[in-house]
Amino acid sequence: MYAIVDTETTGLSLKNDRIIELAVIGLDADGNKEWEWCSLINPERDTGYGMAVRIHQIYSRDVADAPTFSEFSGHIADILRGRAVIAHNARFDLGMLGAEFNRLGVKIPTLTHICTADLARDCGFRPWRLENCCTVLGIDLEGAHHALADARATWCLAQKLFDFSHEDLRENILSRLSSGKPWPKLPIIRQQAVTRPILPCRQSNNHVDRSKDNSRKSKQLLGGKDIIPVIETFSMDRDRPEAKYLATLEWGLEDRHISPEQRKTLADLQAELKLTDNQVREVHVNFIRGLAGSMWSDGVITKHEKYDLEVCGKALELTDEDVAYALHNPVALDLINEGYRLEPGVRVVFTGEMSIPRSDWMARAKAAGLRVAGSVSGKTEFLITPFGETGSTKTRKARELGVCVISEQRFIRMISRLELSISDRHES
Repeated sequence: MYAIVDTETTGLSLKNDRIIELAVIGLDADGNKEWEWCSLINPERDTGYGMAVRIHQIYSRDVADAPTFSEFSGHIADILRGRAVIAHNARFDLGMLGAEFNRLGVKIPTLTHICTADLARDCGFRPWRLENCCTVLGIDLEGAHHALADARATWCLAQKLFDFSHEDLRENILSRLSSGKPWPKLPIIRQQAVTRPILPCRQSNNHVDRSKDNSRKSKQLLGGKDIIPVIETFSMDRDRPEAKYLATLEWGLEDRHISPEQRKTLADLQAELKLTDNQVREVHVNFIRGLAGSMWSDGVITKHEKYDLEVCGKALELTDEDVAYALHNPVALDLINEGYRLEPGVRVVFTGEMSIPRSDWMARAKAAGLRVAGSVSGKTEFLITPFGETGSTKTRKARELGVCVISEQRFIRMISRLELSISDRHES
């Protein structure tokens, strides 16, 4: 009888933007879940820029192999037919759906809908954003801005704000459904979903307070089982074959993804250096331990950072046990690749929401003698991004200009080494 709907889009314009992820949860007349469906959708363009990408964290590579809306249109019409739609800010979600069908020359009927944002506002919620409503009502929203996670949260919110058992309301909705225009019959071309994992939410205000009681915070963020481990120093002879392999690996895994071409390059390098599979696996594990060390360096590791570690482990074909070992046995792994060395005067630019405030990073970079610029140019040597941030205008321009794009975790290790070298110079 009902369908919970949530969309992730390239932006907010009904005219110009596209749906890139759609979730639909079918409910019976009593509001009980019957089924759920969610898929990425190829918008046949980019997935958005700047803030849009930082919010939904869907990148072009994620939707490259997903079906288009046209291919899914018949299935979407089929699962929405005869159902009243429930959505948070329903006007936007239904507007985006209508715009997608309009592009196909298909006129869909005016949909009977219930907006949980309107219900929340009527109940006095200020603000009435989904995250705020869930916090007030104690609803778990793990993975905000993933269409399925938001749809599940909207379902829980609807159960608290809407009386599914009210006979008059039910009859009114049934009457509107039966009297409305029917959905057009469309051929069902594709219905198999292409999904992505639900990422852990970033901390409120996009960063965590790392200034006090770090031990307690780390236990809280990782489920109360973990304490801050000792970060051991780990060094590798740069003349060893493993070091040459690690230098290539550092570049390849910067975007948390190893392409088929990069994987072949690593395999060829392994053969050239005559490294065994066990030696390569040891390099992979130590790389993950070094990444964990940079995360633990401030005394706190968040769920999102832990997810980052798991993504890298998966890219390196490591087991969950390997990643857990790295998490609890971090090392201060020196960077092998000479291209990652910082010197005073190097020009850097920051983009995106970091794990700590960007203003703090800029102050630290300036204190280390780096030149911090606000925009990317041909003189920029490094663009620093948070995990997964590849959709901003700065990032795109950096790629075009050949500027080195590095993650925040990589920069932690780079600037720490620079600060240490400056300290050594002063002492001598």
